[in-house]
Amino acid sequence: MAVALTSLALAACSSGSPAASTAPSSTQAARSTSSAPRSGTTPSAPTTATTSAPSPSPATASASTRLTPVPRAGAEPRIRFPTNQTAVGSGANASAQPVPDAVWARMVGYSWTPGCPVGRSSLRYITVNFWGFDGYRSRGAIVVNASIASRTVAAFTRLYEQRFRIRQMKVMDSSWGHAPIGPGADDYAAMDADNTSGFNCRYVGGEESKKGWSNHAFGTAIDVNDFENPYIAGPGRVNPDDWFATRRSGYAGVFSSTRSSAVRAFTDQGFRWGGVWSAPDFQHFDVAR
Repeated sequence: MAVALTSLALAACSSGSPAASTAPSSTQAARSTSSAPRSGTTPSAPTTATTSAPSPSPATASASTRLTPVPRAGAEPRIRFPTNQTAVGSGANASAQPVPDAVWARMVGYSWTPGCPVGRSSLRYITVNFWGFDGYRSRGAIVVNASIASRTVAAFTRLYEQRFRIRQMKVMDSSWGHAPIGPGADDYAAMDADNTSGFNCRYVGGEESKKGWSNHAFGTAIDVNDFENPYIAGPGRVNPDDWFATRRSGYAGVFSSTRSSAVRAFTDQGFRWGGVWSAPDFQHFDVAR
């Protein structure tokens, strides 16, 4: 999320194993005390897939159905373990299909509005299993441009196989509310919830007056685990929280370096990683348009 920040920080686009328990500060403890019950329902998704990930290996398919919950860290969203849908099938079981009617109805007027640079036919709805911070296999959804659908499926399949943790993965739609400035769903609310997301037809954050479209408006950018991978615009300008700004290894859900297997899950598919930028955006991956 590329964005100029004012108070706490505004974002611009804005490893794999659990870390040892770290005591949060009193401020962070106050925002991290709640957790939501786990959903026992399975997601409703179209049955016809246009893009599918390779079948999981026997080792992946027979993996444990639950890992150890991730210990508390010094920065967390208010709800540590959001309600996620239950995993479907074995392995990552990732697929891509046209955006379903029900999903599109929730996007219109929020993450998509008339005048956006891409329309429904240019987008794909990705569903994939992931390992949650609560330790459960869960199922998430993300909307991206059709041109990067297959590589998105491949990247999240590799994260699953690595048992990389994702807190939640929900489509940008009416559930997040409107962006505070300009078009789009409220990306700041999604970041505060540590939500992994893709398409959101909004302007570059902090530069709304210029009315320049973010890469998210084209569906060619993905943000993963915002709290664990913040955007660092400068001293005192970190979004959504600066605790992980200097803690780039040894914690679940963190993209630590270009050599890490989690980062390579994306870069091997042709994504660029914002973590190497002069103003690091550790959560951000995109494909050049």
